[in-house]
Amino acid sequence: MPEKVKLLWQLQELDITLRESHIVHGKVHDNEKDVEEISEKVAKLRSEIDANMLSRYDRLIKQGVSVVHVNDGMCMGCYISIPVGDLNRMKSSTTEPACPHCGRFLMLEHIWEEVSGGGNQSSASS
Repeated sequence: MPEKVKLLWQLQELDITLRESHIVHGKVHDNEKDVEEISEKVAKLRSEIDANMLSRYDRLIKQGVSVVHVNDGMCMGCYISIPVGDLNRMKSSTTEPACPHCGRFLMLEHIWEEVSGGGNQSSASS
Protein backbone atom coordinates (compact mmCIF):
# COMPACT_ATOMS: atom_id res chain seq x y z
CA MET A 1 0.00 0.00 0.00
CA PRO A 2 2.80 2.53 0.72
CA GLU A 3 4.03 2.12 -2.87
CA LYS A 4 0.60 3.14 -4.20
CA VAL A 5 0.62 6.23 -2.02
CA LYS A 6 4.12 7.09 -3.27
CA LEU A 7 2.80 6.90 -6.84
CA LEU A 8 -0.09 9.17 -5.90
CA TRP A 9 2.37 11.59 -4.29
CA GLN A 10 4.47 11.69 -7.45
CA LEU A 11 1.34 12.21 -9.55
CA GLN A 12 0.23 15.04 -7.29
CA GLU A 13 3.61 16.76 -7.54
CA LEU A 14 3.49 16.60 -11.36
CA ASP A 15 -0.15 17.75 -11.47
CA ILE A 16 0.68 20.74 -9.28
CA THR A 17 3.68 21.57 -11.47
CA LEU A 18 1.48 21.52 -14.58
CA ARG A 19 -1.21 23.66 -12.91
CA GLU A 20 1.36 26.21 -11.76
CA SER A 21 2.89 26.29 -15.23
CA HIS A 22 -0.50 27.00 -16.79
CA ILE A 23 -1.14 29.77 -14.26
CA VAL A 24 2.24 31.43 -14.82
CA HIS A 25 2.59 30.91 -18.56
CA GLY A 26 -1.00 30.50 -19.71
CA LYS A 27 -1.82 28.04 -22.45
CA VAL A 28 1.24 29.03 -24.51
CA HIS A 29 4.56 27.77 -23.17
CA ASP A 30 8.07 28.60 -24.25
CA ASN A 31 9.02 25.23 -22.82
CA GLU A 32 6.38 23.11 -24.58
CA LYS A 33 8.79 20.17 -24.64
CA ASP A 34 9.02 20.20 -20.83
CA VAL A 35 5.24 20.36 -20.47
CA GLU A 36 4.85 17.47 -22.88
CA GLU A 37 7.44 15.44 -20.96
CA ILE A 38 5.63 16.05 -17.66
CA SER A 39 2.29 15.18 -19.28
CA GLU A 40 3.75 11.87 -20.46
CA LYS A 41 4.99 11.12 -16.93
CA VAL A 42 1.51 11.91 -15.59
CA ALA A 43 -0.08 9.54 -18.10
CA LYS A 44 2.38 6.78 -17.20
CA LEU A 45 1.76 7.19 -13.45
CA ARG A 46 -2.02 7.26 -13.96
CA SER A 47 -1.80 3.95 -15.82
CA GLU A 48 -0.02 2.35 -12.82
CA ILE A 49 -2.63 3.39 -10.25
CA ASP A 50 -5.78 1.45 -9.36
CA ALA A 51 -8.94 2.96 -10.89
CA ASN A 52 -10.70 3.39 -7.52
CA MET A 53 -7.73 5.18 -5.96
CA LEU A 54 -7.35 7.32 -9.06
CA SER A 55 -11.01 8.31 -8.98
CA ARG A 56 -10.72 9.37 -5.35
CA TYR A 57 -7.45 11.18 -6.08
CA ASP A 58 -9.13 13.14 -8.90
CA ARG A 59 -12.02 14.13 -6.64
CA LEU A 60 -9.71 15.27 -3.84
CA ILE A 61 -7.20 17.12 -6.05
CA LYS A 62 -10.00 19.43 -7.24
CA GLN A 63 -10.27 20.68 -3.64
CA GLY A 64 -6.54 21.24 -3.18
CA VAL A 65 -4.27 18.31 -2.45
CA SER A 66 -5.13 14.65 -2.15
CA VAL A 67 -1.96 13.24 -0.57
CA VAL A 68 -0.59 14.71 2.65
CA HIS A 69 1.83 13.48 5.26
CA VAL A 70 1.30 12.59 8.90
CA ASN A 71 3.28 14.52 11.49
CA ASP A 72 3.17 13.41 15.13
CA GLY A 73 -0.03 11.49 14.50
CA MET A 74 -1.77 14.44 12.86
CA CYS A 75 -3.05 14.69 9.30
CA MET A 76 -1.37 17.65 7.64
CA GLY A 77 -4.40 18.16 5.42
CA CYS A 78 -7.08 18.78 8.03
CA TYR A 79 -4.80 19.12 11.09
CA ILE A 80 -6.83 16.65 13.13
CA SER A 81 -5.17 13.90 15.17
CA ILE A 82 -5.58 10.39 13.86
CA PRO A 83 -6.37 7.69 16.44
CA VAL A 84 -3.34 5.56 17.30
CA GLY A 85 -5.20 2.36 16.45
CA ASP A 86 -5.94 3.66 12.95
CA LEU A 87 -2.30 4.66 12.46
CA ASN A 88 -1.13 1.22 13.58
CA ARG A 89 -3.47 -0.50 11.12
CA MET A 90 -2.21 1.79 8.34
CA LYS A 91 1.42 1.08 9.24
CA SER A 92 0.79 -2.67 9.14
CA SER A 93 -0.99 -2.25 5.77
CA THR A 94 -4.21 -3.81 7.06
CA THR A 95 -6.13 -0.68 6.08
CA GLU A 96 -5.74 1.97 3.40
CA PRO A 97 -3.63 4.94 4.53
CA ALA A 98 -6.36 7.58 4.48
CA CYS A 99 -7.38 10.20 6.99
CA PRO A 100 -10.58 9.13 8.75
CA HIS A 101 -11.60 12.81 8.97
CA CYS A 102 -10.91 14.42 5.58
CA GLY A 103 -10.38 11.32 3.42
CA ARG A 104 -7.01 12.41 2.00
CA PHE A 105 -4.42 9.76 1.29
CA LEU A 106 -1.77 9.71 4.00
CA MET A 107 1.96 9.49 3.57
CA LEU A 108 2.91 7.90 6.90
CA GLU A 109 5.92 9.34 8.72
CA HIS A 110 8.44 6.62 7.75
CA ILE A 111 7.42 6.89 4.08
CA TRP A 112 7.42 10.70 4.21
CA GLU A 113 11.02 10.68 5.45
CA GLU A 114 12.04 8.53 2.46
CA VAL A 115 10.28 10.78 -0.04
CA SER A 116 11.27 14.13 1.46
CA GLY A 117 14.87 13.20 2.16
CA GLY A 118 14.44 12.96 5.91
CA GLY A 119 13.44 16.58 6.47
CA ASN A 120 10.42 17.63 8.47
CA GLN A 121 9.05 19.82 5.69
CA SER A 122 5.48 20.96 5.22
CA SER A 123 3.48 19.13 2.56
CA ALA A 124 2.03 20.75 -0.53
CA SER A 125 -1.11 21.58 1.44
CA SER A 126 -0.20 25.21 1.94
